[in-house]
Amino acid sequence: MTEYKDIFIQTYWWLSLLGGVHCFGVALYIRFLHKSLNANHKSLAGVFALIGFYFLTGIFTKESSPIPIHLMLTLFYPIYFLLMPLLYIYCKQSLLAERYQANHLKHFIPALLIAMMTSSAILFRIGIKPNASDYAITSLADLSHINIFALVLPCCILLQTVIYFVLIYKLLINTHKRNVLSNHSAVLDIHFRWICILCSAILLNWILRLALIYLPFYFGDSTLLMPQQAMTRLSLLVTIYALVFYGLHQVTRTAYLKGLASQANINPQISNKTPILDADEMSYLQDIIANDAQDKQKD
Repeated sequence: MTEYKDIFIQTYWWLSLLGGVHCFGVALYIRFLHKSLNANHKSLAGVFALIGFYFLTGIFTKESSPIPIHLMLTLFYPIYFLLMPLLYIYCKQSLLAERYQANHLKHFIPALLIAMMTSSAILFRIGIKPNASDYAITSLADLSHINIFALVLPCCILLQTVIYFVLIYKLLINTHKRNVLSNHSAVLDIHFRWICILCSAILLNWILRLALIYLPFYFGDSTLLMPQQAMTRLSLLVTIYALVFYGLHQVTRTAYLKGLASQANINPQISNKTPILDADEMSYLQDIIANDAQDKQKD
C-alpha cells in the first residue's frame, strides 16, 4: 500500500510539473510569436500562464514548501481570481476588436482585495494558525479553526466563475446574432468558433472540479483526496493539448483564407492595369483596320 501511494505521489508530482512547463511554453509562444493588432494575444497568454501556475502549485509538499503548506496555498489563491477576468477580456477583445478598450484594473480589483486580506490575516494571524500543517482534519469545523480562508475562498471563486461565464455567454449570444444579421467573413467565423471551444473547455473542467473536489469537500469528505485532484489535473492537461492542436489548425486556416482574400483583391487590379495587347500588336491591329477602311472607300 505504501509503495502504491509513493508511486501515485510521484505521478502526481510529474503530472503537475509537465502541465506547468507546457502551459508556460504555450503562453510564451502566444505572447511573443503569435501577435495580434488589438493585443488580445497578451490576454490569452495570461490565461495559459495562470493555468500553468495552477499546475506548478502541485509540486509543493509539506517537505518541500519553504513555509507551512496551507499558508503558501492561501497566499497563492488570490492569483486564481485573475483567470476568469482575463478570459472575459480576451473574448471581448477578440469579438469586438477596436470597439473595446480593456480596463484591466476594474476586473482585477477583487484579486487585489483578496490578496490584501489574506496577507494581512497571515501577518496578524487572523483566522489562520501558521503552524497547523500537521494537524489532522476530520471535519469542516477542524479546518475552520486552522484556516478559515480554505472554506471561504473556494466559494468566492466559484461565485466569480459563475458570474463571468454568464457574461461570456451573453457576449457570445449577442455576437452570434450580429454575425447572422451581417455578412461576416469566414475568418471571423473561425475566431468565433475558437472562442466558443476555448470557453466550453474551461467550463467543462470547472464542472469536473466542482463535482470531484468542491462538492465532496463541502458536503462529503472534508479532506481533499489526491486521486480526485490528479483526475482534474489530467483532464486539464489533456484539454490544453487539444486546445493547442486545434488552435494551431485554426491559425493555419486563417492564414490560408487571408491569403486567398488578398490574392482575390490583387488579381482584379492586375487585370485592370495590364493591357491585353502590347504595343506591336496594337500597331498591327490599327494597320489592318486602316487597310480595311481604305478598301471599303475604293469599293
